[in-house]
Amino acid sequence: MEEAGYFIRLAEPGDVELLKRAVRTTLASPEGKGSKKKFEDAVARNELLILERRDPRLPEPRIEAFIEWYTRVDGSVTIRDAGAIGDEFKPGAIKRLVRELIHLTRPTSVTVKVRADQTQWREVFEDLAGFEFTGQEYSRPHWRLIYVWTPEAERRVTRRAQPRPAAGRERRRPR
Repeated sequence: MEEAGYFIRLAEPGDVELLKRAVRTTLASPEGKGSKKKFEDAVARNELLILERRDPRLPEPRIEAFIEWYTRVDGSVTIRDAGAIGDEFKPGAIKRLVRELIHLTRPTSVTVKVRADQTQWREVFEDLAGFEFTGQEYSRPHWRLIYVWTPEAERRVTRRAQPRPAAGRERRRPR
């Protein structure tokens, strides 16, 4: 049985209507209300990634998730919003998009603010290597937790995760 694959790409102007129509809750708008996003601006800046699911049984790939960011002059990135199409939260798709964003932009740092009461979103960034909790701020009526990714923090985490040589397996010296 052939499995559905995925493809990550920059959003195009034709994707905007589907995103506006099909996205319910996002990182920036967890209740699903608020002003309609200006996806057109992000598409024009090339700062909107789309994850598509490709199923060989379907004629067209279907959009599963998106991530919008802003790149600053100093090379740092701020994640503005992310979300999935429909009502279901898709943490795997969001994590993949964040990793692709980091790979694509090679930023000096990535900052994201998550509402403190959004457990699912906090877990996404706490699970990704290199994201560290750096503080919180109050933005009426919610507390927001600030997570920052840096290449150094990711190296520290991956270095700790690498297996170490077992004791007693020392290198033999030639005789």
